Amino acid sequence: MAFSYSTFTVEINEVPIFVFQATRHSEADEICREWTEKHLDEWLAKEAAVYDPHPSIKVRLAHPDERASYENATGTSASTGDIKLVYLVNFAP
Repeated sequence: MAFSYSTFTVEINEVPIFVFQATRHSEADEICREWTEKHLDEWLAKEAAVYDPHPSIKVRLAHPDERASYENATGTSASTGDIKLVYLVNFAP
């Protein structure tokens, strides 16, 4: 059974950070977990005026404007296997 891709957004402290596509919410959660392990401290140091030792991190379905940002940046509405992150904020890991 083939799965279709959904576009997800990762929010940190209620700020949409990036969008990407995954087949299931559990897959999106894993992508978010891997990203936060590698980049969360760097993002918090760059963006947060006051360091938050327990930031709120949420994965949700992308809003239409966020989905459009993903599609515009990738040129497609469906992933081709590689996970492509499209940043909604100025952040270069």
